[in-house]
Amino acid sequence: MDARDVSTFLLPAEPRVEPASEADWAAIEALTRTAGLPSAGLAEQFPRAYAVARGAGGVLGVAGLQAFGAFGLLRSVVVRAGHRGAGLGRALVSDRLAAASRAGLEGVYLLTSGAAPWFRNLGFVPALRAAAPRELAESPEFSEACPLSADCLFLPLAASR
Repeated sequence: MDARDVSTFLLPAEPRVEPASEADWAAIEALTRTAGLPSAGLAEQFPRAYAVARGAGGVLGVAGLQAFGAFGLLRSVVVRAGHRGAGLGRALVSDRLAAASRAGLEGVYLLTSGAAPWFRNLGFVPALRAAAPRELAESPEFSEACPLSADCLFLPLAASR
């Protein structure tokens, strides 16, 4: 076996989804700002509530799952232009939903102003924003950052408690 053969075992597969770190903050903030996503409350529960898709170009995507009582808020799902359509968004959402299940959350809400069909394809269903749990309704995303015209979606999770 020569050096080229060994290197295939040493290099991680690209891109990969992994927990966010403090060092990712600037890249995540830039990604969300470029995508026009709200920044209010973004730093809450950071970095533990976030996952990133990382590749040779650094942070290629991000998704957050903030916990509010028995429910989660999926937020800031964005993939860098040029890397969309390759399944990174789906992988990031899948990672955050797995985290929600591990945490024993009852379900996950999200607000979106343009991606409702994409999230419905992942199993989310329309929900009444006014019916969201109080803890969630008081979050910066629900109370001030997202316009009232944003679609509210919900994904119930199987009871894991």
